[in-house]
Amino acid sequence: MQKARILGHVTATVKHPSLEGWRLVVLQPLNILDEGDEFPQLALDQMGTRRGDLVFFTSDTKHIRAITGSNNCPARFSVQGIID
Repeated sequence: MQKARILGHVTATVKHPSLEGWRLVVLQPLNILDEGDEFPQLALDQMGTRRGDLVFFTSDTKHIRAITGSNNCPARFSVQGIID
């Protein structure tokens, strides 16, 4: 798991069938000093995050397969929780 800041959400006109009904967000991974680290990423959001929220996310595809119910979901990241 890694810490990130939510930059916003994504509107997709066409998406993989396994992503229907899922909210996608753009998140900026953060380093230990809470500075931007690497490039922004797309992630599945089941937590209802908002722009500016500090979250932790994972690249565990086993979790993504479990929440979407699809073994061929193309998503790589998912938001796991919101940090207070």
